[in-house]
Amino acid sequence: MDKCKAINTPIPTSCQLDQDHVGKSVDQSKYKGLIDSLLYLTAIRPDIIFVVCICARYQSDPKESHYNAAKRILKYLQGTKDIGLWYPNMFP
Repeated sequence: MDKCKAINTPIPTSCQLDQDHVGKSVDQSKYKGLIDSLLYLTAIRPDIIFVVCICARYQSDPKESHYNAAKRILKYLQGTKDIGLWYPNMFP
């Protein structure tokens, strides 16, 4: 996804992720790995915490809609590489 088209928001304002009982299932381990990586990034990118936590709710039975939402977060991160927290060295 390093050559994907960047987007301005991590999730659309009209999007509501739900259980999605009729959607196509995706590989659970692949989805969990993606969510784990995104949770690790929330330490320096607090702007994605809300959306990542919404996606993390569906790790037990991920569907294609959940996977697409997680990939949208990656597209957002691609376009906002220059945003993040900087922790200065407090103890010289």
